Amino acid sequence: MPRLVAVVPVFNEAATVPGVVRRLGKLCPVIVVDDASTDGSGAGAAAAGARVVRLPARGGKGAALRLGFAEALRAGADGVATLDGDGQHDPAELPRLIAAGRRVPEALVVGDRLGGLGDRIPRARLAAIRIADRWLGWLTGMPLRDTQCGFRLYPAVFLRAARLREEGFVLESEALVEAARRGFPLVSVPLRAIYPPGRASRFRGLADGLRIGRYLAREVVREAARRIAVEPRGRRVRVAWPLPDARGGGG
Repeated sequence: MPRLVAVVPVFNEAATVPGVVRRLGKLCPVIVVDDASTDGSGAGAAAAGARVVRLPARGGKGAALRLGFAEALRAGADGVATLDGDGQHDPAELPRLIAAGRRVPEALVVGDRLGGLGDRIPRARLAAIRIADRWLGWLTGMPLRDTQCGFRLYPAVFLRAARLREEGFVLESEALVEAARRGFPLVSVPLRAIYPPGRASRFRGLADGLRIGRYLAREVVREAARRIAVEPRGRRVRVAWPLPDARGGGG
């Protein structure tokens, strides 16, 4: 990829983000989006070599990613890598995503932590991932795994075409749906699962899970209506029922 820029959204990750930035900086330029941190995360990231942009008030992951994408595109990026600043993504694995992007041009490349590499994913988080995988697989028409992983590679052509509006963690699900609807390939790359002891995820199981669930339910209804509408008159309507069982495992 000719020019890659990494975007790292952070909120109060002063203990970990400098190390993430230093490791990433060996591979590509880094933009850290400081989501109104109060612990000096932005200053630490800047000292480690990142360009830091700051949201004036807490906006959540969706707002931070939108700002980071815009800044990366303004900097002339051909591709944008995203990863978290809390140490749960290993910058050394970025070349795997880059290689996949080169093999499949214009692909949105997503990390897959469900292959058993690295740490054990907490049970509740794993169950939520698998449910989302089933519904997103139906929506996109592709067998997806670990759809909630934030370690990704977005082609700039997709980011210019898409209009990502969702907030929080929902934006990452929205990106997969938008990519599939616009004809961009979706590719998964096996990565290590990293859950450092004592590090709490920013993902709030109940609140964020409900937001993602509402988004998926809305998009399932929308997609089912679209599939019915495009069936030629006089033919039996086939909408791939039954829909995925939310109790099932991931794809």
